[in-house]
Amino acid sequence: MVKDFGKSPVQADFSRLLIEGAGKLDLSLTAGQVSAFKKYLRELRVWGERLNLISRGDDQEIVFKDLIDSLTVLKYLTQGASLLDLGSGAGFPGLPLKIVRSDLRIVLLEANRKKVYFLKNIIRLLRLEGIAVCWSGGEGKRDKGSLGVFDFVISRAFGPLLKFSAEGLSFLKPGGFLIAMKGKKGEAELQKDLPALEKMGLKQAFLDRLLLPFLGHERVLIGLRKE
Repeated sequence: MVKDFGKSPVQADFSRLLIEGAGKLDLSLTAGQVSAFKKYLRELRVWGERLNLISRGDDQEIVFKDLIDSLTVLKYLTQGASLLDLGSGAGFPGLPLKIVRSDLRIVLLEANRKKVYFLKNIIRLLRLEGIAVCWSGGEGKRDKGSLGVFDFVISRAFGPLLKFSAEGLSFLKPGGFLIAMKGKKGEAELQKDLPALEKMGLKQAFLDRLLLPFLGHERVLIGLRKE
């Protein structure tokens, strides 16, 4: 059963869009969190054209397709958990998750060095604690071995499920979870790849289908547990 959070031709300012969208996920944002998201959006606009960070045409698209979408996994993340955002790009989903859940200990892993600079800038600007950025390209590959292991490894746009699982598995604690954020074809991809995933020592933990608030775009969240 696909969860439908409702559609509406919402025309409002950024704050209201964000608050209403989060509310559809049963999340209540504080004034401080909304302010942090505003600063994040501003920096995305400033840096975006130079670094090809986002392709969204307006703020409403960014709110629903990037910020709110990033928060759909929150219910699976336990208190105080450690999390690796693999291929973080513009910071989705790791930065929105950190803004809303300060208890999470997050590492953003990114191969593009210029995007790493952007991510570090956001962390400084928002004065976020318990979050770090690691460059995974070039000589930075040596740093990956020092990252340790995590309760959750998550990706929103890393690529094929098998590729993400193979890359993320080494960063995962026994009993930890890989979470792949996929589009509507995610379920079919999981069914195709499940035998190979099980050989890797991963077991399906959950499959969550939902529609993004207001837009109705289908999302599939895949949880794989490391045996």
